Amino acid sequence: MATSSASDSFLQKTTEELLYLVRHPELYHPALVAEAGRELRRRGAELPKPPAPEPAASPLSLEYVEPEPTFLARWWPGVVLAALVLGLAWWGLRSSQQAAPAASQAATPKPAGPIVLEAVKVERLPDFEVETRAQVAEVRSQLPAADRADTTATGRYLRMARRYWLAENAAVHLTKQARTGAVTGVFPGQVDLTLERISWFMRAKAYNQHLTPTMEARLNLMHQGLTLRRSSLQSFKSRYEAQMELMDKEEERVNQEATGLAEELRGHYQRKAPIQGNITDL
Repeated sequence: MATSSASDSFLQKTTEELLYLVRHPELYHPALVAEAGRELRRRGAELPKPPAPEPAASPLSLEYVEPEPTFLARWWPGVVLAALVLGLAWWGLRSSQQAAPAASQAATPKPAGPIVLEAVKVERLPDFEVETRAQVAEVRSQLPAADRADTTATGRYLRMARRYWLAENAAVHLTKQARTGAVTGVFPGQVDLTLERISWFMRAKAYNQHLTPTMEARLNLMHQGLTLRRSSLQSFKSRYEAQMELMDKEEERVNQEATGLAEELRGHYQRKAPIQGNITDL
C-alpha cells in the first residue's frame, strides 16, 4: 500500500525532518506535507502556525486628481480681464473728448500733390570685349615670329594680355569720367569692379608663366601700367567719398604714364617733345 509505505517512511524520520517538511510546504507535495503533520501530532510535537496572509495592498492609482481650485484662483482671470476692458473704455472715451475740440479748430488739410519722380541717368560700365579682342590681336602681332612659334607660351601670354586690356579699358573709361566730372552714384562700385579686374591680372602675374624673354618684358610693362591705374582708382574713390575734386596735376601725370605704357605695348611709341633751354637753367 502506498499510504502504508509513506507512513512507515515518516516513522523513520526525525522530528526535525518532519518540521522542515511542514515549514516549507511549497517545496513538497501536499500529501507528504499532510502526512508529516499527522506524524508530528501523533508524536505530540507542536506544529508551526501557518503565516498570516498579508493584507492586500490597495492598488496604486496613477490618475492625477487635480485639487479643487479656490475661489480666487477660479475667478481672478475674469476679474483682470474685466478691469482691463473698463480701463481701455475709459481711456478711449477720454481721448475722444480731448481730440474733438482740436479737430474742430484744425484747418482743412490741402490735398497732397502728385508725386514727382526724378529720372537719374546711370551709366553702366561697359564690358569692353570688342575692344579687348582687337587689342589682343594687335599685341600678338607685335611678337617676333620665333616667339609665336611657341604656341603654349603664346596662348598664356595672350590670356594675360586679355586680362590686362579688360582692366586697362575700364580704368581709362573711369579716368575720363573723373576728368570731366561726369560721375554718378554708381562710380564707387564701378571703381571696385575695375580694381577687381586689376587684381585678376596681378594674381596670375605672381605665377611663373614660362614665357619667352620678349613676352616677359611686355608682361612687366602691363604690370607697371596696372599698378599706376590701381593707385589712381583708389585715389578717385577716396576723393569721391570726401566730395573733393577727383583729378589734379599728379593724377594727370599718372594717367599719361599709364597711357604711354599701353601705347608702347601696341607698338605706338609716343615721342616726347624735346626739352627747351640750357641745361644749367633746369
